[in-house]
Amino acid sequence: MSETRKLYRVQLKGMTSSFVGTRYGMPYVVATDPTDAYKIVREFLDRKNIGFRNEREMDSITLLAEESDYPDCRFQLFIAEASHDRD
Repeated sequence: MSETRKLYRVQLKGMTSSFVGTRYGMPYVVATDPTDAYKIVREFLDRKNIGFRNEREMDSITLLAEESDYPDCRFQLFIAEASHDRD
């Protein structure tokens, strides 16, 4: 059985202004749990060497929606699959 995918909003301690274009400090992430959501963001920023190390630290994380018929957070997440038939 696969784990339920969820949409999170990760708030980092820095990189939240838009003067450089992308707000790297406020990403949306699809993951199965909050730990994985932050890990995805942190590994991307570390690999690309974006921002200072202290700016990459998590400030907060919010569950926005989940891929479920009756989500506990009350908002459904729909993810289109590449191999999904569309009638």
